[in-house]
Amino acid sequence: MSKQLPATSKALNTSKARLSLSSVFAIAFVSVFVIFISVTILAHSRLSDFREILDNLANKSLPNVVFSEQINNHITALSAISDGLSYAKSEAALRIAERQVNDKMEQIRTVAERHGGTQYLDFHLNAIESEILELKTIALHRIKLAKQLALQQKALYALNNEVVKITTAPSLSKQDIQALQNWRAALYEAVALSSNAVNMSRLQAIRQSSFAAKTITDTLYKNADELPISLRPRLIKIVDEFTQVAIHEKGIFPLQINLLRISGRVTGRGNFVHSLITDYARLLNFKSYQLSDSLITQTSRTSTRIKEQIDNVGLYVIGALILLLVIVFFIQNRVVRRLVQLNMVVQDRANGFSNTTHISGNDEISDIADTIDYFATTIEQQKLALQELSLLDGLTGIPNRRALDERLEHELKLANREKWSLSLLMIDVDYFKLYNDNYGHASGDTALVAIAQLLEGFAQRSGDFAARYGGEEFVFILPNTDKDGAIRVATALLEAVRDANLEHEYSPKEDHLTISIGASTCQQQDPKDADYVQRLADHALYSAKQSGRDRMVHYSDIITS
Repeated sequence: MSKQLPATSKALNTSKARLSLSSVFAIAFVSVFVIFISVTILAHSRLSDFREILDNLANKSLPNVVFSEQINNHITALSAISDGLSYAKSEAALRIAERQVNDKMEQIRTVAERHGGTQYLDFHLNAIESEILELKTIALHRIKLAKQLALQQKALYALNNEVVKITTAPSLSKQDIQALQNWRAALYEAVALSSNAVNMSRLQAIRQSSFAAKTITDTLYKNADELPISLRPRLIKIVDEFTQVAIHEKGIFPLQINLLRISGRVTGRGNFVHSLITDYARLLNFKSYQLSDSLITQTSRTSTRIKEQIDNVGLYVIGALILLLVIVFFIQNRVVRRLVQLNMVVQDRANGFSNTTHISGNDEISDIADTIDYFATTIEQQKLALQELSLLDGLTGIPNRRALDERLEHELKLANREKWSLSLLMIDVDYFKLYNDNYGHASGDTALVAIAQLLEGFAQRSGDFAARYGGEEFVFILPNTDKDGAIRVATALLEAVRDANLEHEYSPKEDHLTISIGASTCQQQDPKDADYVQRLADHALYSAKQSGRDRMVHYSDIITS
């Protein structure tokens, strides 16, 4: 949308520097006969109508499309900037991210007001603002918890240093030294458990470490009578301080548990904000499509008006032909012929045909032709962009089911014509529901994207085609490939997924994600049908899953077994 309006807006500013149509008509008609005054007035009024229509397109409709593109760009930037709230490690970083988000939201609102946003879009934008505010609040809470945890860690280290100083004091008997060493070793173990808890990411492990540390402190209290009398009060106080720093309500263990919980909330809220922003972008895309459709309608209406005016002008020209043939010829050559060309261009554009006819001249008609051509080109580009998006999977970025169906029909026709083999791989991610249930849908989406990228990497030949079939299922088309070739590709895919080592500790099969593959092959002489090929591959996939998963099965092997 970076182009400038080519002719229409410029003509309005430079009309004094050239001979306009209204001036041509006035000079010609006034010099010949009074009757032509009416023709001049009529022609001028009709051209003013044209100008009003084009001004409406240039100053209202097209800017709306441009504004829509601008706000889409801002929404995309907002989606990236909002991540700064989730990942901020300090209050300063959080303030910077908040300021960036607020600036971007203000830009969006400014453009939306110029764009003429609806009440529903405004409500959606308010919802995004509200969720971003909530995200900032819980992110700030996480930062404060992290600060408290850091302070408790510092206190723990200071306490540990103090233990070293006290327990290494001189003039102690061997018995006291032995008792102190045992006591210090137990306390060191409790300190180590507390220190390690900061790096733990599982609540159960933190609770177990907390219980172990509490058990150690209870033992230290119980064995306090074995300590030297002179050091006993201070050592017991150290145990009390350790309990406060590590175990009690505001100690390291409870703080780490709360930090993990609030971090999960931050991640969930951040994902929700992303979803809201994505939905808002979709609404804007739909409105942009409506604007494009409105442009087409207005262009068609302009074409109709031009045709009507040509007819009216033609009637008056015929009446004037008796008086002055020269003027009629001049008007025919200067105006009518070019308007007819313009009408043909507009009709062809409105009907979806590309017209390369050039409208010569440097006046309002050539401006109209340039402007209409620009509008039509813009609309065609937007249609092509929407068509491309409809064939891509929104999550993985690879072709979707619709694109798969079209490509498979094409490859089957080609294989039937050329009499070559065609193979199809049906791929399913093993135990993916368990993955989503335990790691979350966001991690599941990330895993699907990774597998999709692996599949695309195997599309080495121009005819190879990978697509997302739906959910955790993918399809790989291998044209001009026999059974052996399909098995080689499927085996390589299995190894690639294993080598990727995508963690899945909840899988009954392995500690990483695995896939199952069902393959089918139509031989050179076989008639090839899409439903038939898919049905065979799906049957083979079912066999692969039934036989243990993390493997491939070719349909021909099922038949022969």
